[in-house]
Amino acid sequence: MEDNINDLLTQAQENISDNVDKKNNETLLYALSESMKEIENHKVFMQEFIDIRNNAIVGLYNNGYSAIKLAGITQLTRQQVHNIVKGK
Repeated sequence: MEDNINDLLTQAQENISDNVDKKNNETLLYALSESMKEIENHKVFMQEFIDIRNNAIVGLYNNGYSAIKLAGITQLTRQQVHNIVKGK
């Protein structure tokens, strides 16, 4: 009889553990899904600001600002500034 009780307790503990793991996984999957949506939203906003930045760099470069000066202002490398100006 004691063995049966121990078996039932072990089974109950395993069921509880399985349920906790399942609920934890559901919570983590939800968090992952929501974070992926937010990351995608931020990518869209980032691209808009990158386009604005790049247009400003091209305009300033065409108005006589050097790539070195623009690199210092934007914290990009001189090569990155040249790539932006060339449209790469």
